[in-house]
Amino acid sequence: MGIKYIHVFLIVLSIILCVCFGIWTLNHDSAAIGYASFAVALGLSVYCVDFIKKMKAL
Repeated sequence: MGIKYIHVFLIVLSIILCVCFGIWTLNHDSAAIGYASFAVALGLSVYCVDFIKKMKAL
């Protein structure tokens, strides 16, 4: 497995972790932190798509 694929795997793992953490914090009365975690997950998703597009060009 190449370094590019490991990078994509780790990004996807980070997105999943952010979403799970966001859900957990919303269930424990920490709405601001939960929404911030969802925003980070969204940013990582945009980054992942952009990285995959650039990876195809290489």
